[in-house]
Amino acid sequence: MPANTVIIYSPRRLTPTERSILAYVLDHEGEACSKEELAATLGRSKVTVSKSISRLRADGLLLSEPCYDENGAQLANAYRLAPSGASAVSRESTR
Repeated sequence: MPANTVIIYSPRRLTPTERSILAYVLDHEGEACSKEELAATLGRSKVTVSKSISRLRADGLLLSEPCYDENGAQLANAYRLAPSGASAVSRESTR
């Protein structure tokens, strides 16, 4: 297994985009990120990322908290693994 491989255990089969989102959140937990930025980072469309985030949230694997500017406009979301998501995702290092 390659170094720093992300292992995901889920009751249903996750799509490649969903796995990529969980791996990204594991590395950037709590950082504000728009869906556009996440889509560009992952090389996916905004629609695909948005649908994947909705499914992950519905499955209880992902939590999001809106981030606002000083005028109250939403800029992005800060994503983190839900408790069940944290138990579904682990990082294994081989050294």
